[in-house]
Order: sequence, then structure tokens, then C-alpha cells
Amino acid sequence: KGGTTSLYYAMSQHPQIIEAKNKEIFYYGTTPNYEKGLNYYRSFFATRRFKMYREMNTKKPAFTLDATTNTIDSKEAASRILKDNPNAKIIFILRNPAERAYSHYKMSVKMGWELTDFEKALELEDRRIEEGKKHALSDPKHNYAYQRLGYRTRGMYGDLLEHWLKEFPKQNILVTSSESFFADPSKIFNSICEFLGIEKDVNIHFGKMNEGSFEKINPKAHEYLTEFFKPHNEALFKLLDQRFDW
Repeated sequence: KGGTTSLYYAMSQHPQIIEAKNKEIFYYGTTPNYEKGLNYYRSFFATRRFKMYREMNTKKPAFTLDATTNTIDSKEAASRILKDNPNAKIIFILRNPAERAYSHYKMSVKMGWELTDFEKALELEDRRIEEGKKHALSDPKHNYAYQRLGYRTRGMYGDLLEHWLKEFPKQNILVTSSESFFADPSKIFNSICEFLGIEKDVNIHFGKMNEGSFEKINPKAHEYLTEFFKPHNEALFKLLDQRFDW
């Protein structure tokens, strides 16, 4: 719930980026899919278009996209990607975790995963995640309670990013915020183009995708989350050596 779809939509318009069959493939962070092997993963990408592009543009790099949002949560994903593609470029777009938590909650309500009010859901979160660990079936490392109901836990970004920064060279990872992207999409998009080594200032239509429309978060819940995330945000800023306006 941090603007990934909007960024994916924008990047897919770039002439040097060839989108995959699906926005989210759920491969590197989902063990049953990962065990299907690399040929399964490659089947989602337009390999013929890549070949044609390279034949016509030998001096211009091309990229493809996998925008699976829960890849960030997987402890195994970084090493798996590094093994298969050590030159991969990793982009993280992060949203104010208090706002992200409520947006996540409203999506879960809409999907029928959540039946209680937000404050009660936050109270139950840790217990639900622990129970989810016990009841994992096809993939013991994939906790659906965490994925669907981890409103607060999934906003503890420093904990999630630390091992990515250890696995990958710093020059292969870019971290930005959804607030920065939506405030000035052209500026952030050009910084991404620089990071990828592709042309800047191309004609891109920017738009908010999957934008929810619902009442604002309860002020008391927002205050609680803001205080809760303060130390986690500070740890993140120290880890990244950059700050966001949260």
C-alpha cells in the first residue's frame, strides 16, 4: 500500500523497460513458487522482445520489472535474487508507516480478511501473526496472517531492509518514499532512471493507481502509530543515511 502500482505503471511506459506478464509474480519470496525453478519464473517475461530490443539497441540497456510487493518481507528473497541475478537493481518505495497501516487495514476489510475495527485489529496483531506461524501449510515460511493482517509489523521497514543492504551492493539499491514520488513524480522518476542508467526526461503519464477512498484514520489510532513508529523510523533513517518526512 505504498504506491508500488503507480510506480510500476509509470516505469512500464519507459521505452527501455519491458514489463512482465504479471505485475506480481510471487516467486522469490514464496517458496512453493521458487521451487518450481528459474524456467518457471522466466516464463513470465517477454524474452523474444528482449532479444529483438538488444538486436536493435546494442548500446542501450533494457530492464524488465517484477513488482511483487511482499518480496521485501522475505528473509530468503535477497540471497535468491543475488544468486540468480547479481546485477539486479532493487527499488523500494516506502510510505509513512502509520498511513500504510491504515490503508492496509482498509484493503483487508474490503477483501473480507478483516472483520473487526482498526484499534482492535492492532491489539490482536501480534497474537494473530504468532498463530499464523503455527498454521502455515504449503509454505511454513509464508505467514498469511502477517501478509494480510500485519498492519503495524509490516511498517517496521528497518527490520525488513537490513538484510537486503547486507546482501546487495549499495549501488544496486534505491530507496525512496511514496510521498516524494506523488509530490514530484518527474523528479523521483528521473532519479530512478539515473539509478538504472536509462534515459531521463521521457514522456511518462503519472497517475495514482489503486487509490483507496475511505474515511481518515481515527486521530487516537494515528497518534498511537506515530509514537510507535518513531524509534523504528529513526533506525531506518540511520540505516539508509537518509530521512523521509514522516
